[in-house]
Amino acid sequence: MGWKIGLALGSGGARGLAHAGVLEALEEAGVRADVVAGTSMGSIVGGLYAQTPDPDLVWSRLEAYVRSEEFIAYWAPFVPREDNEGLDARGRLMGLYEFMQRKLVAVRTVTRPYLQEAERLLNPLHNLFGPINFEELQIPLATVALDLVSGESVVYTRGSLIKGIYASSCIPAVFPPVEDEGRIIVDGGGPYRVPIEACRQLGADFVIAVDIPAFQERSFTSGLDLIMRSNTIARQRLNQFSCATADFVITPDVTDFHWADFSAGEACRARGYAATRDALPQLKKQLRWRRSLPCKAKRLAAKMLRVR
Repeated sequence: MGWKIGLALGSGGARGLAHAGVLEALEEAGVRADVVAGTSMGSIVGGLYAQTPDPDLVWSRLEAYVRSEEFIAYWAPFVPREDNEGLDARGRLMGLYEFMQRKLVAVRTVTRPYLQEAERLLNPLHNLFGPINFEELQIPLATVALDLVSGESVVYTRGSLIKGIYASSCIPAVFPPVEDEGRIIVDGGGPYRVPIEACRQLGADFVIAVDIPAFQERSFTSGLDLIMRSNTIARQRLNQFSCATADFVITPDVTDFHWADFSAGEACRARGYAATRDALPQLKKQLRWRRSLPCKAKRLAAKMLRVR
């Protein structure tokens, strides 16, 4: 068994497209993951990379996935817009239309268990990946979801890749949860935002975590907005403790992009690339140290002390 590098790709919706830039910069530097774990958007990008470990191909497939007009139109109502000042008549009309859509989404969220049928997410995933199982991937992959009943993580490493990615990506109240043996399974981006532990379980000795920071809300127009922001802050605090267990953390600067604004994909990718390029000197230094004989001796001594 060789020394393994693990890549833990966090959730973040559209901001998670920064993962593609991270992969590109790591590939250029010759840093390649032996195992990958992903949550939500991280599971989609991680799945593409595990299927074909070519960052350029990953981005071209991912870009086609999120750039379709139907895809962007679906997520547009979730994105806050500026006021209509300075817009022409058509622009103001579109602004009014999007405003009404957002209000409809808010009403449906509190009156229905979910907004869309599962096929709205499953069909694009089938088109993106095709019929493939985890065991057929070129790189071992884990996708992480949350069981709402027990509060525990649900980690997928075998069977249908689409099932594992859907479970990790089905946002509560937006898509139907996966019901399996008494469990109600949803997107793992709440308590398991960056799947570092799942990466360790795959055998990673050194985990590079890619933490996608949350969008910084600055205006709150409803009680639901306030509740959501409070929940986001709680998840951020929990995520800080989780990321402290990684060996190295890359944090792309994407806080000014909304989680549902997939039209900003190229910009998010560029931020991921830039953050990784900036982090490479320190990352390579850490990798050299962890592979050195003094570090191995120190870790072995610590292990023997724990056994005693």
